[in-house]
Amino acid sequence: MKKIILALCVMVLFATCAFAFGGKPSKGELRKDLEEHSLVVFKNGEKSVYNGKGIRPLVDYLETDDLEGAYVADKVIGKASALLLVYGGVKEVYTPLMSKPAKKVFKRNHIKYNADKVVDEIINRAGTDICPMEKKVRNIDDPKTAYDMFKEMFVNFTPATFQ
Repeated sequence: MKKIILALCVMVLFATCAFAFGGKPSKGELRKDLEEHSLVVFKNGEKSVYNGKGIRPLVDYLETDDLEGAYVADKVIGKASALLLVYGGVKEVYTPLMSKPAKKVFKRNHIKYNADKVVDEIINRAGTDICPMEKKVRNIDDPKTAYDMFKEMFVNFTPATFQ
């Protein structure tokens, strides 16, 4: 019995240290975080959470920091988000919902990804059409080009920007 308890303690200690030194968060932990937040970034052993709609939290994050070596969880990842994550240097991503174009971006850039569900396209909030951010990157494959476009778009935001 003592050996079992000791083994469990060692496993818990190892898992805690692994995360503290940049280890990978569990899928369950990421799912739980996404119940309350729209974007979760695990970088250098620290977790940061962000809230907001669409790609805005990701663009805001990239204005001040990169994602080099980070594990990121986002509620929805379409091609727009995928290009931004690649631009930031993400190591691995998790999402409950990913588009096929996003999957292609990750494969092309050798980024590990995990999605609970993959769909043809990300749909707008009204459920009537393709997401406007997805339309904007339909013919863009360069992550920096996508980042520059979205950054400029949010600086000059007007409701017509998203048409």
